[in-house]
Amino acid sequence: MARFRLVAPAAYADQLIASIDAARYRVNILALVFNEDKATRGIIDALCRASQRGVTVSVGLDIYFTFKEIGADASKWHYVRERVQRMRATKNRLNEAGVHVRWLGQFGATLFSRRTHTKWSIADDEIFSFGGINIYRDAFNQIDYMLHAADSRIAERLSAEHELIINSDRAGRAYPSHTFGIKHGAVLIDGGRLFDSVIYRRACSLAEQAERVVYVSQYCPTGRLASILRRTDTTFYFNDWRRAVGVLNRLHIRLSSLIHRIDTSYKHETYLHAKFILYYMLDGSIVALSGSHNFVASGGIMGTREAALETRDAYVIAELEAFLRDRVA
Repeated sequence: MARFRLVAPAAYADQLIASIDAARYRVNILALVFNEDKATRGIIDALCRASQRGVTVSVGLDIYFTFKEIGADASKWHYVRERVQRMRATKNRLNEAGVHVRWLGQFGATLFSRRTHTKWSIADDEIFSFGGINIYRDAFNQIDYMLHAADSRIAERLSAEHELIINSDRAGRAYPSHTFGIKHGAVLIDGGRLFDSVIYRRACSLAEQAERVVYVSQYCPTGRLASILRRTDTTFYFNDWRRAVGVLNRLHIRLSSLIHRIDTSYKHETYLHAKFILYYMLDGSIVALSGSHNFVASGGIMGTREAALETRDAYVIAELEAFLRDRVA
């Protein structure tokens, strides 16, 4: 198995374009937010080139959050129309090049049910995943990362998960959360069922075993995890509610921080979007849990699709510790 390496937002676009241009048979992209703009045009150009030379290209995009996050330049009266037009323009351009595009989350039980929060980009055997970077302008200006590796087995499994997400969403169904083992750890997949998050459950289980914890997310933890972490020697890094983007984000962070009586140690102005937990165990070992999950209870309750990597790989943990030291602390 190839080793995962941390890729920062500034390098992610260039590396992803190179991987797509080198792809011979498959490219699978899954994102919460996907939009064509100055920062992402090169990625979309590469997807079109790949499809036109015969590579099977599949893109799954969350319909609600892509609509919500795309910036609009028109007045508020034309706000909805402009956003819909921009979403359609991106989809039409990809479709015309032969790319298979699926708007995900059209059949959730509620507006916030069955959202696809997973992020991955797979080009043949190359994988970028287990981080939080979306494909639109703002994502490249946040404190975030993706983990990158070239591994045929993991790429094959995630590609099968990609197809399962697309097909189950088309059928209006979810599937059980599950895990599969890899060297030094496991991959955890939340399949979109209500009240079923294997990632959140594992985050709680590891927290109960840890002597010390470092928590990093855009949000304050909630639910059972928050209670466990408050009883543990935990350093919390999440966005100060006053610097958060959007009214709902600010309200969510403020209320959850007050309810659980948790303060953040994150002091930077730049929006924190990375999501990982480092668990320092009693036996001296360290476990990392990294991915798309924000470690809030509502994601599992509402059936959000997520992906995470659990690992004891010393190299990955060292990279996360360096990221923590250089970009977060």
